[in-house]
Amino acid sequence: MTNDGVGLPVRLHDLLLSMAGRVDDDALSQAREFLAVGELDRAVEMLVGTLLAGSIPVLPDERAAITWALHEVRSDASLTDRLPVVELLPFVRHRFTAESDPVADLAGVLNRAVSVLPDVRSVRCVWRSSPAGSTPGPLPQRVVLVDIGPQGFAPATSYRVDAVLRKAGIRASVEVLTVGTQLSEYHASAVTASRPVPISGAPMAPPPPPPPPPAAVAHDHLSHEQPTWFDQSEDVSAPAPVAEPTPAPEPVVEETGSRRLRTPSLEGSQPFPPKPVKRISMAPAEPEIEALPEPMPINRAEVTTELKPDELAALQAALAETPEPSSVDANLSERERALLQQLHEELAQREQTGAKATDTGRWQIDRSSARQSAFGTSNNGHLPQ
Repeated sequence: MTNDGVGLPVRLHDLLLSMAGRVDDDALSQAREFLAVGELDRAVEMLVGTLLAGSIPVLPDERAAITWALHEVRSDASLTDRLPVVELLPFVRHRFTAESDPVADLAGVLNRAVSVLPDVRSVRCVWRSSPAGSTPGPLPQRVVLVDIGPQGFAPATSYRVDAVLRKAGIRASVEVLTVGTQLSEYHASAVTASRPVPISGAPMAPPPPPPPPPAAVAHDHLSHEQPTWFDQSEDVSAPAPVAEPTPAPEPVVEETGSRRLRTPSLEGSQPFPPKPVKRISMAPAEPEIEALPEPMPINRAEVTTELKPDELAALQAALAETPEPSSVDANLSERERALLQQLHEELAQREQTGAKATDTGRWQIDRSSARQSAFGTSNNGHLPQ
């Protein structure tokens, strides 16, 4: 068997689908469960064992497919040598019915399960009143038919729906069909007699259209007697042009005394007249010349470099000495005299500031010196013994 791009689980699902109606329903459900959980070898061996145990005949193509599947799952392919092979399968007519409403208790159970499965198109249900397989179960047997699209996965969908039904206590045989594939005689008969299950999210079959009323039937009968547009000759005259309706005249304005009834036309009118705008000739503006800020007066006392304490003490000692004769002052320039005068002013200002800051300390020192002079300089004011 050549590989046409179809996976092994899908091939096995199609093989189990072809055995529906010939193999027991419970055996098919068990094999589909093995297939869904990934135990492909057990699924194939379950099918071969059921066929051998029930002496169920198969076609040559079916035996070749089973042999190929046994090779793929690394199982013993010689088991198919004991399968009964026939050229034509015995005809078994299965009976399906939907009289006792097989979908009554399925909508609430399958609604949540189907909503999470991919590409489920529709769900249908029917009763089967004929046995299937060598050891059939109780009858009638409920058959659930699930249609999926190309995006769905048949083995997982079959196992999921079957597990939900068994958990709810509903015994059914789940058959998952892919849209677009050819149906067997068994599945075609089941689909024909089945009823749709109302599932949210799955497209439902459209209801049949209601019968037309009698008036519509009479109109259709008359329309059939008249020639249709495609039966008429090509030289049909064009329809006459339809005259456009004349616009209604505007209401006449009537004047009654001082009160006048008017119907003004609002087309092209403005609510308020535009305000007149005075045009002012703009002369070219001359560039403004920014005025320079006036120079601030310089305080020479602030600009003078601050002297250090040792320099200040040396300068005070120099000033305390006797001035030199006037011949030295005569040799000084005007600039040097100004600097000397500025220095005298700054020293006087510093002396006044220092005297205010150290006035309290000097008073304490003078007081202590006065106390020493009054009581003596030793033994804290006591005379020596």
